[in-house]
Amino acid sequence: MRLKKMHFLVVFFIICVSIGGWAQEKYLKRIVSERLIAQIDFSSWIKESFKVSPDSKRVAYVAGAGNKWFVVIDGKEGKKYDGIGGKIIFDSSDSLHYLSGKKDKIYLVEEKIK
Repeated sequence: MRLKKMHFLVVFFIICVSIGGWAQEKYLKRIVSERLIAQIDFSSWIKESFKVSPDSKRVAYVAGAGNKWFVVIDGKEGKKYDGIGGKIIFDSSDSLHYLSGKKDKIYLVEEKIK
């Protein structure tokens, strides 16, 4: 009887190890791909403003320098304003809009990207 229990435990152990090895082997066959879409100056950006275009080819975010704010699109700084509010919204991969402020006025900025 004791030999049967020992035999059962050995078989159970082998099955558990085999399942663990199978699961690990499955995980190792995973294929991952990545591509750089932007470089960001993390010292000046507002992380909540980060947006990606619908086709994932462009990125935009709000950044600041001194007391001025601007939208960075694909690494290029845009016009500087006293403030930028709301969200950056991509209409398409080559068009976006956002709200900005200068002195006591609020503007709806629409940008076409060429």
